[in-house]
Amino acid sequence: MSFLAPFSSYMKLGQGFNSYTQEVCIEDAVLVESNQAASRSSSIFHPQVPVPPLHVCSEAAAPSSVPEKAAPPCKNLSQIVTYSSRSVSNMADIIDALNLSASASIKYGTVKGSGSASFVNENKVSQSDVSYIITVKVTNETSTIADHMVFNPLENIDPRRFTDFFGDCFISGFLEGGEFSAIISIKVNDKSKIKEVKAAAEVDLAIAAAPGLTAGASSSVDKKKTSVWNDTETTISVNWSGGGDIKDPATKWDLATVVDVASRFPHLVESSAQRTSAILTKYTSLRSFVATNAALMAKTGPLGGYSIKNYELCQLYTMDLFSAYMAYKSMWTQLSDMMKRTHRFQEREKSKDVPDPIALTAESLNEARLFARKEMTLIADENARLIREPELSDVDEHGEQRPLPYTYPGKLAMRLPVGQNPPLHHPRPKFPHVPLPQTSKEESAAISAYAVRDDLHFSPLCGDAPSLPHALLDRGKHKAFCTLEATLSPLTKLRFHAHEHHYGDLFGDCRRHSKGSQGCLSAVGFSTRADADARPLEDGTHHHVGHPNDNLTYWSRLADLGFAKAAKVAVEYVPGSGRVAGVVVRDGGGNEVTSWRQYGLAKVERPKGLRVEEQSPPEGKGGWLLVGFWGSVDAVVVLRVGAVWKREGGGQGGGLCVNGSESEVSASVGSSAK
Repeated sequence: MSFLAPFSSYMKLGQGFNSYTQEVCIEDAVLVESNQAASRSSSIFHPQVPVPPLHVCSEAAAPSSVPEKAAPPCKNLSQIVTYSSRSVSNMADIIDALNLSASASIKYGTVKGSGSASFVNENKVSQSDVSYIITVKVTNETSTIADHMVFNPLENIDPRRFTDFFGDCFISGFLEGGEFSAIISIKVNDKSKIKEVKAAAEVDLAIAAAPGLTAGASSSVDKKKTSVWNDTETTISVNWSGGGDIKDPATKWDLATVVDVASRFPHLVESSAQRTSAILTKYTSLRSFVATNAALMAKTGPLGGYSIKNYELCQLYTMDLFSAYMAYKSMWTQLSDMMKRTHRFQEREKSKDVPDPIALTAESLNEARLFARKEMTLIADENARLIREPELSDVDEHGEQRPLPYTYPGKLAMRLPVGQNPPLHHPRPKFPHVPLPQTSKEESAAISAYAVRDDLHFSPLCGDAPSLPHALLDRGKHKAFCTLEATLSPLTKLRFHAHEHHYGDLFGDCRRHSKGSQGCLSAVGFSTRADADARPLEDGTHHHVGHPNDNLTYWSRLADLGFAKAAKVAVEYVPGSGRVAGVVVRDGGGNEVTSWRQYGLAKVERPKGLRVEEQSPPEGKGGWLLVGFWGSVDAVVVLRVGAVWKREGGGQGGGLCVNGSESEVSASVGSSAK
């Protein structure tokens, strides 16, 4: 009996192998001969065929050279080609499609196998609404298969520990050709469009019967394609072995590129093949092994022969363990995010099904996180026991299964707080000061002109979204702003203005709004490097957004960002108030560069329920500079505001990050389609 395992460069012919963990065991477990060599002499040889490195590629590192060929190109080369394009709902589907080991993935805490599995992005798959995996497997006729094999026993080993040393099978040959795999994860922010996006993706991913042909798409679908992909985030992870340079390095990975490469891949493998799979054979298929084992049993008794573990019994059970492990790992990550951003989540209501929902407190979230980690440890321990005792997955003499050693992950999932993630655009509320989450249509339009740049980062807006006007005189005064309209140069000067209420100049709702807004943020004054030779305004800056105040006592300190680099921006507000109570800009050392707080500075007490949210540029992506702010204002004050950061030395391209989300391969599209 023979079966396959993904190839790795450390595999050798005749080497022992554990098919359950996909790990190599003792070398020369089986001695490999060729028929021609055996006829000339009794010497045993081991072919040392140069093994090219596994060719792994992603968008971050496209191949620049053709890998070493494992076999010369042949005319009229016979190939076995398998195309697969299917939807996946979890990580278990992916490791099944890639023929990876669930046991090894549990052991190492991430998707892992004998081949390269590092291209699998677990977080993107678990967070996506729609995921697909595209695979193309090509096997050439020039595969390496041993001619003659002889079992090579070791003396003085415990026969009961045979699998520990020799594994349950051995490597009897290799398949040569190529493999191409692409995992496509799509996150749909507008959940009502999931079915529509899925249908469009399935049309785009239809692989043509031959290069140059089109498959699936109709003109009516093509006309709707742009609108379908609005407000979605797509991540494409690619891996291949064989085929050489399968695309132009300047071409970005998108759905069309994946389909094009998949259709051309078999032809490319004809002239650039690699080892792709190891052929595994059971020891019991070797005459020499059966003879050796029979002699051992004749010497030690019927129970003294080699004990080879049968892992076929526990494959299905291990897949269940892997699914549970990944579920707990995903929840462990979610809980870590909840502890940092509790304001983006809300507790579940108590019910018959959920009698003890997890509270949005640091203690409760940390306890749930520790519980998830404990369950992951229990699953890993069970997986380790199965390596030694695969029969644990079988039923007992009464036909009953062992109780699960871990808690069903769905029980914890039912208790988790839920995220506040409604669609991007919303109808206006009937009452003022009702906060609208995420980004309004006007705010999206204000930044849409910059959606093609990958060197900009828009921090999430802090404060209440625009609501109904406060009076008839105030209708139409709500306005979205983005300081990038003035310039994209980094800020050099920064000053905040606050609102000062004057009695008698307003009436009705608008007067009450003005009085309640005393000392709240009303304008942002700023200068950039482009203003170095221009004459500043009265407050020392060159540009204003909002409603500047002539009274200098309602100004913040003028910040010189040429000497103190802004690293963080903290926004203070009371949810439901429709105002920003304060803004604080700090440098990398935590020192205040400039700040304005309503309480104290404007003779106002610290408001109850004050919320403080910090904003900072992305980590680990180079240096970032504060280049402006975006948000909304009404006729009196700033409603909400967010910082805008620019990567130092950055250029233009796709990948705008809005509302804290980012696409790894193609641009993250909000209100503007790319």
